[in-house]
Amino acid sequence: MYKHLFFDDQRLYVRQGLRREYGVPEAVGSFVDPRYATPYCWCWALRGIDGKVHLLYTGHVQDENGKVFNCFGAAISDDGIAFQLRNTATESGIDNPVTPNQFLAPSTDQGIFNSEIALILEDRQAPPSERYKLLYADMAPWVPTRHVVDSIYTSPDLVKWTLKEGAIWNTEGTEPLTGGFFNPVSGKFTILTRPDFGQRRVAVTETADWYHFTPPELCMQCDSLDDTLAEIYGMPALEYDGWFIGFPHVYSGFAQEIFVKFFGGTMNAQLAYSLNGHHWQRSLRTPFVSGEMLPDGPWKMAYLSSFLREPDGSLLLYVCSSRKEHGAKAEEMMGQSCIHVLRLRADGFIRLSTTGGEEGVLALRETCLQAPRLQINLQAKHATCAIYKFDSRGKEAWRSHEDCIPFSGDSTCWEPQWRSGDLQELVGQLVNIEVKLQDGSLYSIAYDGVPLMGSQSSRYFAKGILPTRERWF
Repeated sequence: MYKHLFFDDQRLYVRQGLRREYGVPEAVGSFVDPRYATPYCWCWALRGIDGKVHLLYTGHVQDENGKVFNCFGAAISDDGIAFQLRNTATESGIDNPVTPNQFLAPSTDQGIFNSEIALILEDRQAPPSERYKLLYADMAPWVPTRHVVDSIYTSPDLVKWTLKEGAIWNTEGTEPLTGGFFNPVSGKFTILTRPDFGQRRVAVTETADWYHFTPPELCMQCDSLDDTLAEIYGMPALEYDGWFIGFPHVYSGFAQEIFVKFFGGTMNAQLAYSLNGHHWQRSLRTPFVSGEMLPDGPWKMAYLSSFLREPDGSLLLYVCSSRKEHGAKAEEMMGQSCIHVLRLRADGFIRLSTTGGEEGVLALRETCLQAPRLQINLQAKHATCAIYKFDSRGKEAWRSHEDCIPFSGDSTCWEPQWRSGDLQELVGQLVNIEVKLQDGSLYSIAYDGVPLMGSQSSRYFAKGILPTRERWF
């Protein structure tokens, strides 16, 4: 099905009485490892081959002498919300583990150089032994070379990890915050990374084999619409039903001093979107997730580090948070962090909501229906749907609002019904879909069909020619 998410108005003819706003994630849980502080972008939730949800994270750990260093911990859950520590150290084959739930040995003695995990993702096309990929930022060479070594580990089960010899995911060497997903448009894995160490911008690199990566190409940075001196810290992202959705993390509010852009300041996650995974637009310039939105605050830092799609289509969002501002000493962060779990309804990134008592009206550009299926994600006191012809005679209703059986309530997949008939006889026709709603919000419209714009519609009407999927951008 083709799905309209309303990040912009490109494929709309009408948007009246509807304001664009973010969906609101709901707090559903939290997790704290008593040994680990997780104040930065350091957690990844993945569904394992055992059917469980594995939460893997980098954290500050303090030894008996008060020394703080980075370590890598694991927890496990049946539902992705309530986690228990997992005794992974023995199974991982770690000699002298720091904690029983450690899953990866530091590259140097007790992680003295604060090496970090940048990203963990699933590669379903890989051999079973390399099903999961871990992108690592090894700080050990930094002092002699002023370069980080961005290596790759692989795992069959999220417990036992092996260094992939000769694989470097960023030749310049950089650090988190990183995003990654399989890109069906390019047929490769897309990695969203800082172009170099300390550069708080987002670049795109791709790989088909995890050995060869395209040169990083800049795709996003802060601009004149952002807060003074703000920087994009990085952008986790996912492929989502034909869209690519990113969470650019905006760092701002620090003191303005020469040579200082590290200490102080706060972090929040905004929204961005793409149709090909390479070229990105930012959405509303306000926080989608911030510390103020999290329970049991105040939280100064909020990193939307990971996400997990549920069977009902909703998303679980995993947010690393800290009560301290950016750059606080590691010792000060002990006991001051938490991993919050939020739930976002299916397609709940952006919604078009009615304003006051005014009826909202939204009409799509042309669509060539390929099958009689139409689903609308909305919440409304009253809603109807109409289907109009597209031809030289102008607007004419195939299925009218008056003939539509009204909807009232909350549904992620309302399928409109009409008293005079269904959509079967409209298959192969060019149509315009229009929704009217009162006192509610519209999240998405999905259908089996080909979306068209401009001359594409005229070509089909005159010659029966439809654009290939590559031209659906």
